[in-house]
Amino acid sequence: MTGWAPSTGNMTDDGWSGAPRFPLPRLTEFAAALLVGMGVPAEDAGPAADLLLLADLRGVDSHGVARLPFYAARFRRGLIRADAELRVLREGPVTLAFDAGDGFGLTQAPRAMERCIAKAEETGLCLATVGHSNHFGIAGAYALMAARHGLGGMAMTNASTLVVPTFGAQPMLGTNPIAVAVPTSPDGATPPLVLDMSTSAVAWGKIEVARRAGSQIPLGWAVDEAGVPTTDPFAARWLTPLGGPRETSGHKGYGLGLIVDLLCGPLAGAAWGAHVLGSRGPNRPANVGHAFMAWRIDAFRDLDEFFADLGAMLAELRATPPAPGHEATGVLVPGDPEARAEAVNRRLGVPVRPPVVEELRTLASELGVPFDLDADPIGIS
Repeated sequence: MTGWAPSTGNMTDDGWSGAPRFPLPRLTEFAAALLVGMGVPAEDAGPAADLLLLADLRGVDSHGVARLPFYAARFRRGLIRADAELRVLREGPVTLAFDAGDGFGLTQAPRAMERCIAKAEETGLCLATVGHSNHFGIAGAYALMAARHGLGGMAMTNASTLVVPTFGAQPMLGTNPIAVAVPTSPDGATPPLVLDMSTSAVAWGKIEVARRAGSQIPLGWAVDEAGVPTTDPFAARWLTPLGGPRETSGHKGYGLGLIVDLLCGPLAGAAWGAHVLGSRGPNRPANVGHAFMAWRIDAFRDLDEFFADLGAMLAELRATPPAPGHEATGVLVPGDPEARAEAVNRRLGVPVRPPVVEELRTLASELGVPFDLDADPIGIS
């Protein structure tokens, strides 16, 4: 088993520098062992760990291995069922409706998406909903599942409340992410176009970063206990919708978050808004809902023509003259930063923040899983 080497990369945008890096296979094996310790069947733990590590690989570390202590607490309280079966409630020519039985999101959601993809490959299109589920990682992982089959894919989920509606002083929506992925070449030789975003102004992790740094947050990110916009990260209590206040079009982000909640809540037979339970709610299952879509590109266009047009469109966007101060990056398209992060992290190893390493050490001890991330650094090729 290979060791790890400290990162010597530049300061990241979240303020962390020199975070230790671990070989992907080793970190995946460790994450899978922790999941088994929580009660996840061994045959499910590996694929679930793969999905979890995809978040870290793509630079979304808030949804990667840092989530393992959160999952462990939910399993410990009996709020996630490791043995739950994914049941089909309804099935039509191009639709599927599932019940996850309060099962683990990282096992139930991929099963649902796999069925959605299979039906789309057969019929050209499929929309699937999932009720009574739990946190499923990053939405982009499921949209990418479709793209890797040569299909277009969409994934979304609702979440426990953290976002105030426009003009509101109490949180009524989750961050409610939505992701879309489309292949950019017939053989998968080029990275897919991937949009993976929350419908809140920022992730809560940005508030935590500002607290650690002792710096102010931009006006429009969050509101205090009374619902008043604040620049003090320690006073921040709730997030605003994408766009911030009404004056900067936050009502549009509110509307997007509401549509995600509609598809993942009432349509999926799951909870919605303040009824979705998380770490701050009562000791009951979360009843998170998901919605997935997959479609066959050749059901709408000749593949060669589609990929030629898409390639030209993306090339034109990337060739846009950059605004002053952005010459180094130029204009990007959705998925570019994540694809670059994944390439680097696969080559150099997956960075894990030191506090997260310590949390994993504690969790491993609690679960009786050997913790070997302290091995002498021997480098990563």
